[in-house]
Amino acid sequence: MKNQMKDLSLRFVLGGGAVALCFVFLQLIPWKSFAGIFAAFPAVMVAAIIMAGVFEGSERASEVALGAIAGMLGCTVCVIATSLSLSYLQNWGLSLLIGTIAWLASSVVFIKFIGGRVGKFIAAKKS
Repeated sequence: MKNQMKDLSLRFVLGGGAVALCFVFLQLIPWKSFAGIFAAFPAVMVAAIIMAGVFEGSERASEVALGAIAGMLGCTVCVIATSLSLSYLQNWGLSLLIGTIAWLASSVVFIKFIGGRVGKFIAAKKS
């Protein structure tokens, strides 16, 4: 249990610190569309890969990175779905819900697609 609390605390500090730093950038940069890039900063991914690598090794960190790839591609789908929904529905709450559902569904599809391709590539390299 003590290691889990240490793990959780470190994730909180790394991820939270990166998110807080991005918020500062968002406030300081006058070009809000450019500043939006920092809203997508992969703070959680960085913390998760560090923790997986330190506590479980590179193979586990690689699996986390694969999930992050799928999630970030899903973020692109989420932003497109949310933006289109906002344009047509003019309802930000419903648009966020639609975007979140689109993110989850597309991320699952991406992880299945990428995971299969990466698995075949790794198997071919080992042969």
